[in-house]
Amino acid sequence: MICRAVLPSETYAQKAQRVLAANGYHSEIIRSTSRGVGCGYSLRTAGDCNAVRELLRREGIPVQNIRDERGMP
Repeated sequence: MICRAVLPSETYAQKAQRVLAANGYHSEIIRSTSRGVGCGYSLRTAGDCNAVRELLRREGIPVQNIRDERGMP
């Protein structure tokens, strides 16, 4: 499963990437733009989305959304 976690800033995306790496996950930061929202950042990683969400939550990283990339438009 490939998960994409939407994060509120580049700083949180970088922190999340470090946390995931320390726990054996390889991830990549993706910058995206949406009309009316401005810039956003996501992390893409292989693994169980619920486990990734819980790991980031425990580390105090606010995840706006996380889901299996196959379900994304």
